Amino acid sequence: MTRAVIELSGDLSPVMPRMSRLIEGCAYNPEANLMGFRYKDMGVIVEAKKITINNAEDEATARTVMNWLLNKINGTNEKVTMQEVK
Repeated sequence: MTRAVIELSGDLSPVMPRMSRLIEGCAYNPEANLMGFRYKDMGVIVEAKKITINNAEDEATARTVMNWLLNKINGTNEKVTMQEVK
């Protein structure tokens, strides 16, 4: 697997500004409602309803990144579960 694209059933827009401050090296563009950062050797792009993980070794690696990201999101006081991820 090279790229994992995760479609979300919810909208991350409300938590993106705070989440971008919790992630080291994160770049956030409020006009485009987009943020990006590196997790280990993978590039991660977060949009309001989609997350793209580049250079994911396999599905298990993509899930690890998603779980890490969910923990960051939940640190913003906005609770998100894997059930909200299609």
